[in-house]
Amino acid sequence: DIKNNDWDCIILTHEQFGMIPQALEIQEAIMQKELDSVEENLEVLRQQGRDISRGMLKGLEKRKQTLEAKLQNIQDSIAERSERIGFVLQNPNQMISQTMIFDEVALGLRLRGIEETEVEERVHEVLKTCGLYSFRKWPISALSFGQKKRVTIASILVLKPEIIILDEPTAGQDYKTYTDIMNFLDSLQKQGHTIVMITHDMQLMLEYSDRCLVVVEGKIIADDNPVTILNQKDLLESANLKQTSLYTLGQKLSSDPVEVTQYYIEKGGPNV
Repeated sequence: DIKNNDWDCIILTHEQFGMIPQALEIQEAIMQKELDSVEENLEVLRQQGRDISRGMLKGLEKRKQTLEAKLQNIQDSIAERSERIGFVLQNPNQMISQTMIFDEVALGLRLRGIEETEVEERVHEVLKTCGLYSFRKWPISALSFGQKKRVTIASILVLKPEIIILDEPTAGQDYKTYTDIMNFLDSLQKQGHTIVMITHDMQLMLEYSDRCLVVVEGKIIADDNPVTILNQKDLLESANLKQTSLYTLGQKLSSDPVEVTQYYIEKGGPNV
């Protein structure tokens, strides 16, 4: 009985487990049981007031958030996930299908059957957020590459996703466009949007992210802050990533590379 956690102990490989028809149901039951236990422990710790360990409380709260997210992923269909997550391709020309800016941003809403009055209201709102409102009646062909990038982000943002994933957001850009795009994404993050970037640009990740996950062959091998990740030579080599020039500079200056990197970030990057 899976729901009542009434089963004998068995040992399976990942491949064998995945072949079981009730695999997801088993995972859900196990994680729900752990989540219940974490919530009970959190309640006990909170009742203890000042006597509790802050580290223990923080660790349990983080575990609770992780379990809740995993349970939601198991329970959600692909269609439901698509409502919460927006994906922006590396090349905007591969996403754009309409001639006019307004129509491109409105397309997702229209396909969902939203009333045209609401479509116009939401499109105008997001165009203002993306700095494109004055171009709302322009053809997309008149825009620069960086502006097209903003249009594709706007077309996702208008759907109000919880998370926006961007594949190599600054690939092939000059420094000005690179900076404009990242400052724009930074402003979205400050407005409360969760921004996830897929990138091989270690300097970009260093300057603009607060959390870094290193993925090798579909598995997460590290999850830490960017400075810590980028100053682990063995880890970077295992993921075929390059050490930053800041690390090399720190070594040549006989200084702590981590401190040099942190100083660079605090002083505003290239403006230091």
